[in-house]
Formats: sequence, C-alpha cells, structure tokens
Amino acid sequence: MIVFIALKKLREAAGLSQNDLARKTGYSPQFIQKIEQNKVKSLTLDAAARFCEALNCKPGDLLEEGSPPKRLTIEKGVTLNSQAETETLANRRKILGESAEVDLLFAA
Repeated sequence: MIVFIALKKLREAAGLSQNDLARKTGYSPQFIQKIEQNKVKSLTLDAAARFCEALNCKPGDLLEEGSPPKRLTIEKGVTLNSQAETETLANRRKILGESAEVDLLFAA
C-alpha cells in the first residue's frame, strides 16, 4: 500500500493558492510545493495540525492511499485534446522551452 500526502487536492478544494496556504500556515510556498510534488515523504504532527487548521480538515484527510499523480513530459509538436490542455502546455513551454511537463490529470 502506498500512502501519500494529498495536500494539493485539499488546497484546491479550499480555493487557496500555494501562497495563500503559505500565509495561513507560516510555511514557505517552496515547502508547500515540495509536498505537492511528493518530494516530502512525511510531516510532523505540528505541520499536519497547521495544514488542517488552514484547510479546515482532519489529519486523516491529508493522507491518501494509492499512487500520487504522475507527471508526463510532452515533446514539442504534440497536440492535446482540449483548449485548457493546450493553454497549459503553451504556458509551460514559455517556462521550459522546447518541451513541457503536464500533469497526467490534465492530459487524461
């Protein structure tokens, strides 16, 4: 069984940006980004309590069973199906150059 921290899902459901959540918890946006990218494998109880208070959730809500969302690299010239997916790819290309990373959730 794989358990991961589902912070992004809760943050988006609350309608908060990473910066908003950072202001509410006192953590840096970079730390929040690392958690959301599954680069952080554990949280202290204090961190869980701060996130739960800011997101109005229970500590168990922070954990999710299954596989975390994966990332996919799409090379130049690949066409996506929807306008939103195309705009997402275009925005990321501006940042990354020739290729762009797109969340599989958006590409699915």
